[in-house]
Amino acid sequence: MNLRNRVLIEGYLIRDSSLRSTPAGIPVIEGRIIHQSSQEQLGSMRKVECEIPFLALGDVAQAIAKLPQEQKLKCKGFLAAKNQRFRHALVLHIDAFELLN
Repeated sequence: MNLRNRVLIEGYLIRDSSLRSTPAGIPVIEGRIIHQSSQEQLGSMRKVECEIPFLALGDVAQAIAKLPQEQKLKCKGFLAAKNQRFRHALVLHIDAFELLN
């Protein structure tokens, strides 16, 4: 079974932690993407504002660690539960990003 779980979102980077390593030595960084947009819903425009927690690993984590706070990004990744106890809390796992102006 191949169920799709892909996210593409633009927003501003807020790092909540410094670059660190997992016990296996993999670089990891956490933070939030601040998103603001207008989306059409049922024929009218809706203002959307949200903060999306993120996690990045490996080369992506190292690259994000070098960016300034509030850098505008286009992020690609997937959603996963924060952990096994909090399955209702989702985290965006960023596997690629582009810088935006």
